[in-house]
Amino acid sequence: MKILLFSFLSVSKSMKRYACVAATVLMVVLCYTWSSAQEPATQDTLTGSQPVSTAEVREGEPTDSIAGKKFFSGVELMVDYGKLLLLWTKFESKYAGGVNLRFFERVVLSGEAGYSELNPLKAYEDALYYTVRGSYGRIGLDYYTSYDPSNFYYFGLRYGVSNFADEGEIFIEGENPGELPDKFGSDGVTASWMEIVLGTETFLKIGKKLPVEKKTNFILGWNFRVRILTNFENRDEFPIYSIPGYGRTFNNATAAMSFYIKYRIGK
Repeated sequence: MKILLFSFLSVSKSMKRYACVAATVLMVVLCYTWSSAQEPATQDTLTGSQPVSTAEVREGEPTDSIAGKKFFSGVELMVDYGKLLLLWTKFESKYAGGVNLRFFERVVLSGEAGYSELNPLKAYEDALYYTVRGSYGRIGLDYYTSYDPSNFYYFGLRYGVSNFADEGEIFIEGENPGELPDKFGSDGVTASWMEIVLGTETFLKIGKKLPVEKKTNFILGWNFRVRILTNFENRDEFPIYSIPGYGRTFNNATAAMSFYIKYRIGK
């Protein structure tokens, strides 16, 4: 927890700039959705709730509107079960979760945090061992739209930061082994990146013929992420293999997928 707090407090100038952009986008989206929410709406396919207005809707007109919705729509707790499936392996341990704040049912402020420890078997040739471990956090916005009463998809943006350390030991053969260090590593390393997120979610239901109106508050989902590294300085000798929360460092852009389950507090 101390490491994660330090990673957020040691904010670079570039992070402040991205935070200002994210705050501006949030204000614009919320202002737009608030103004749209003053218009009449029909039943919401995400929650099944009745509209505030009784205005009639023409046949074939979309009912997936934010009109008539409450400003604050509830809280969601998330666990990334995809990462928990890797705990049995010897080379990777990851834990991740998050909290979502939902506005007007469609706009979600997402916060995520996690811890990662990686022990790649062949990170370096002739290495006796290598470990990189640390914590990370992400914050961003998502916008949801439904394509039937129980399933919906979303797109969003994230800003991520990581604070971590790595260490390793390499076996050196030759007449002058002292020319290269046998141990290497760094402590207190920081990195930051942006993410583009595309995902889909579905409400879990109990029983094959359970009506949509009685769906549970549990939600299964997965997403695809494209991460773009914005702030990171690697070592020239024995470069850092991976960044917790981001991935491999061989490129300034990388892709990833997440599988998770959420519990929605409130309707």
